[in-house]
Amino acid sequence: MHVLIIIICFIIALLAKLQKEPPRYLNTFIIYILLTITVEVLGWWYSIHNKRNLVFYNFYAIVNFTYLIFLLRSFMTNTKTLTALGIILVVYPILSFINLFLIQGMNNVFNTYTFLSGCIIVVTASICYFYERIKHPGPDSLLKDPTFWVSTGLLFFYTCSPPLTGVLNAISIMPFYNYKTLYFLNLMINIILYLLFSISFICNLIFRRYS
Repeated sequence: MHVLIIIICFIIALLAKLQKEPPRYLNTFIIYILLTITVEVLGWWYSIHNKRNLVFYNFYAIVNFTYLIFLLRSFMTNTKTLTALGIILVVYPILSFINLFLIQGMNNVFNTYTFLSGCIIVVTASICYFYERIKHPGPDSLLKDPTFWVSTGLLFFYTCSPPLTGVLNAISIMPFYNYKTLYFLNLMINIILYLLFSISFICNLIFRRYS
């Protein structure tokens, strides 16, 4: 079900891209969502054929968090924050690939070290974004700003996700009803994330159209 929500989000993003002078980050965001759909479909296909699909999600986690750090950095103007995120943008994928190849492996377990550290970075960067926007609000309403909705979605998702995804490696020994509960909760926060992304694209559509 959440893949359908991602596809709808992707279509709205494409419509926003057709508007005159869309924001620069929208081009890479569309590619990012398309990559997400591809990984989800591949993971589902391998799963229904009883094949291990962790390799897709472990590689995707690195790409995902590296891109999100880059994206949030593009929303900010504070020099110190930009410098710190620029350093993290280089260091994080290096350490994540070390974890992928030398520590947790590609297809044995889900790379929780990569995921949890990425969550911490994205949540911290999102908080920095909100601090910057509160300190320098600008002339327009925050609710009309597409970057506000993107950052809100990321802050919500990556605050809620670690307790759920962080226990993925223990799912095989969990009772089935616990697994179903985790799956449902993860589904809900995914849907909320992409609904907030969709709102950001709708903001682009509406305010570009009437500007």
